[in-house]
Amino acid sequence: MPSSASRKGYKGEVEVVELLRELGFIADRSWGSDGRSFGEKSDIDVKATKGDLTILVQVKRRKKIAGFLDFKNADVVMVRQDRKPWLWIAKHSWMKNLFKRGVVETHNQENGVSNDRDSHDSAKFKERENAISNET
Repeated sequence: MPSSASRKGYKGEVEVVELLRELGFIADRSWGSDGRSFGEKSDIDVKATKGDLTILVQVKRRKKIAGFLDFKNADVVMVRQDRKPWLWIAKHSWMKNLFKRGVVETHNQENGVSNDRDSHDSAKFKERENAISNET
């Protein structure tokens, strides 16, 4: 039986797949959380495509994240470790708005549907996402 941490990670990956599909991406979770099943590096959990745009995602789900990453009034938090590149962390609602407004363009529009084995119970997921959106 998988550990609770494994189940939590799996659920997080499935949630991210559903979020990306809502934005019109074709999104799939890698087999066993190993991107090599997609022909990518092993740390890739989710691969999403929309037209000519591909997003490779490593999912991290935590009970609590570092306080300095708290958004407060910002849409984006940017962090950088010494001698490393900047990382952008954006609110889902902000990213969703970018895609819906067409700020981020893609070609060859897709319908976001996949034959992914994890594509189950999306109505329950959407209900939970709406509840989270209403909190912010």
